[in-house]
Amino acid sequence: MTLLITGARGGIGAGLLHRLRESGHRVRAASRAPERLELPAGVSAVPLDLADPTTFAPALAGVTDVFLYAEPAGIEALLSAAIPAGVRRVVLLSSDSVARPDAERDALARHHLRVERALRATPLTATVLRPGGFATMARHWAESVRAGRPVEQAYPDARLDVIHPDDIVDVAELALTGDQLDGETISLGGPEVLSFRDQARILGQLLNRPIELREPTRDRAAAHLSAHVPAPLVESVLDYWAALPTEHHEAARSTERLTGRPGRPFRRWAADNLDLFR
Repeated sequence: MTLLITGARGGIGAGLLHRLRESGHRVRAASRAPERLELPAGVSAVPLDLADPTTFAPALAGVTDVFLYAEPAGIEALLSAAIPAGVRRVVLLSSDSVARPDAERDALARHHLRVERALRATPLTATVLRPGGFATMARHWAESVRAGRPVEQAYPDARLDVIHPDDIVDVAELALTGDQLDGETISLGGPEVLSFRDQARILGQLLNRPIELREPTRDRAAAHLSAHVPAPLVESVLDYWAALPTEHHEAARSTERLTGRPGRPFRRWAADNLDLFR
């Protein structure tokens, strides 16, 4: 059994790669730039561009299970190549944006929805993971925090069940190494509901200095976000934040219900990544 991890340079892919290797699984890392990967001993790497079908067959050879980042450009060709290669299961990292009422008209949701639909149309066993807001979004504040400037954050009072990337890794590992999540579409969140102001307050407590959030205009927020998010998705991310409630308090999507372990709070992510902000 060989597990192929696409997007192995990303936070979820890299974390899953190391976790599976530590558990004794045979793992293959895939990336458009495999030479840049920092791999644990015994893990091979293959070039794979999810938008380039010429890279599919070599990457999939001998693979039984795939952890897949959502890239719609070549998805039909990728899945068509996976079936004769012997792939039996795909675990897809999607987004909870696809559950929005306007998903068909929203670029972020449509991006993931096309991949979900293509996967469901195949005979492959599929598990779809739909996380919401990542704790890692706070990385975008790092430059301003280091410089002691106020952080510009659109919709600072919007509340979301911020999820630690390792919680997503936990569920992806379960889905790839057992059958209890086969066929499921799973909405994922963290163990607490926080506004962006709450996250800034927690980060400030750890740094022993307050962090001020300022709400920019929509145009200014889009310009800032475009440095971190692909241009076609910027407006979708802002719309996603705008639609979040400001009075939501219940963390009903925590991964604890799947793993049996408490989800990791935002404070833990912030403490582990505090050097980014110093």
